[in-house]
Amino acid sequence: MSQVSQRRIPPGGWLTGRLLTRGAYRWYLGAMFGLVYQVIEIIAVWQDGAPLADQIVATVLLVVFYLAFLAIPPLVWPERHAIKVAVVAGYWLATVALVPYVGVSVLWVWTLIAAMIGFTWLPVATGVALSVALVGVQVVVVVATGFDDTVSFSPIITASVALSMIAFSRQIVANQALRDAQSEIARLAAADERARLARDLHDILGHSLTVVAVKSELAGRLVSLDPGKAAAEIGEVEQLARTALRDLRSSVAEYRAIDLDTELAAARIALSAAGICAHLPHDGSAAREELRVTFGWALREGVTNVIRHSRARACWVAIEHDRLIIRDNGAGVAPGPDGSIAVGSGLRGLSERAREARLSLHAANAVDGGFELVVEAVRV
Repeated sequence: MSQVSQRRIPPGGWLTGRLLTRGAYRWYLGAMFGLVYQVIEIIAVWQDGAPLADQIVATVLLVVFYLAFLAIPPLVWPERHAIKVAVVAGYWLATVALVPYVGVSVLWVWTLIAAMIGFTWLPVATGVALSVALVGVQVVVVVATGFDDTVSFSPIITASVALSMIAFSRQIVANQALRDAQSEIARLAAADERARLARDLHDILGHSLTVVAVKSELAGRLVSLDPGKAAAEIGEVEQLARTALRDLRSSVAEYRAIDLDTELAAARIALSAAGICAHLPHDGSAAREELRVTFGWALREGVTNVIRHSRARACWVAIEHDRLIIRDNGAGVAPGPDGSIAVGSGLRGLSERAREARLSLHAANAVDGGFELVVEAVRV
């Protein structure tokens, strides 16, 4: 498993720290589909005419191997590559115990090994080498048995499973690395912004407050010696304080300015973190320049509401020349007795911003379910 993936495994014992993680649950769900086809193996055991005791033993062994197939990948995810290879090879070797009971049909159990190779997060070269060895042995067995009809296609199936699982697992790792990179970029951007804020506040207030302190001290000494000059110093202190306050307000206003592209990136990260599928445009270039700030505020408030209240699985954002649309497939909002939709403080504040920018805001349950927020230019 990559270093990116290993960091996601929480600390804990073998049960809570490995077998009961979110990643393990996702593996179990996907692996169940592979086990569905193994029902054919169980059916074959009970139809081959073998003694009942042998059929029972074969069934028990198969169930044990299926449970091991589910448990092994999460257990070895944090381990070194050498341990993963050893465990996969040991599982493969252990299937020899099935040969006396299921015969050459054991080759179909090896498709599980092919899937395991992909999802133990081995390096691609190692995974391909193990898959080639696995399929090679299958080919030898098939040839040695005179191309038995029951297993003649097993090498082809195993090869396709191995290659698809390796490719699929690499895609998962790449997507996970991308999400981690986005989170790291957001963290670094926030850290840079805090550093810039600290630097700007120091530059804005540091000098002014130093002068204010010096002049206040001077005025204090002059009060009894030269009241007129002390009053002049106090006047200058007042002017300096007003100038510093004006500069501070200007700086804060700049920090509060919204950038639509930044809000789109933040929305994409926030929705992903909440497990909501995000369908967002790459940037906000389609919007008119004078509308981008208000659209940014609307996007922030709308996405926040989707995450907090909608219980949605997906969120769609469309940005047009003079319109922003945010829609989700959640539960919507229950209307009041008069049929109106209750509007929270966030949407009320957004509505005020929209009016100031000569925009209209419409928030309502969508016709096909979910909730829809539309902010658009007022058409005269």
